[in-house]
Amino acid sequence: MKQTRVVSDASACYITVTHDDNDPAMWIVRRWKKFMWFKKRISSNWFTGQEQAMTFAAEMKRLSDEKDNTYLTQRKQ
Repeated sequence: MKQTRVVSDASACYITVTHDDNDPAMWIVRRWKKFMWFKKRISSNWFTGQEQAMTFAAEMKRLSDEKDNTYLTQRKQ
């Protein structure tokens, strides 16, 4: 059974981690960009362990948040 966990649900950086119980060594981190009801896949990275996949997804989310905050800070000045 496939399980998908949403790490970030921001429209500019929608990140999911997918795992299939039938293949325990397969963890997929996908990044999407949402627009209205459409989603466009930006990247797909495959990992062999949950820890690696979750660390990568968290880092991707952190970088996206930093980029958004930098943009907002520059715009206010």
